[in-house]
Amino acid sequence: MAGDIEILIVEDSQTQAELLRNLLEGRGCRVTVAGDGRQALAAIERRRPTLVVSDIEMPVMDGYELCHAIKHNPQLADIPVILLTSLSDPADVLRGLEARADYYLTKPFDKGFLLARVEAVLFEPHAAHGDAFGAPLE
Repeated sequence: MAGDIEILIVEDSQTQAELLRNLLEGRGCRVTVAGDGRQALAAIERRRPTLVVSDIEMPVMDGYELCHAIKHNPQLADIPVILLTSLSDPADVLRGLEARADYYLTKPFDKGFLLARVEAVLFEPHAAHGDAFGAPLE
């Protein structure tokens, strides 16, 4: 990945946000962090990211609502969104799909797999989609 890639991490856990920041900055990306969906939308207005990686369970505006707001705004709809969650109920997966997320990964995630999915979403959008639990579709 290169320094011209700007990733917005949306995560209310500082520990998780820093883990993601370190992982992505270590690959040469510029990273911004927002603590919830409303902060994320404000950050997107200030500077459009290349990719949004968002937790689902957050206060104020959750990841589903954020993804829906991005994907249903014609000026933002092409920004890829990866949702991260510890939820695994099929209804939660359906909500992610309805929000039009580009990818859905469960936590805890494997760092190498997360990086591979980020690269796939950014550089091979047609190959990036997997099943709702992060496993690539054959």
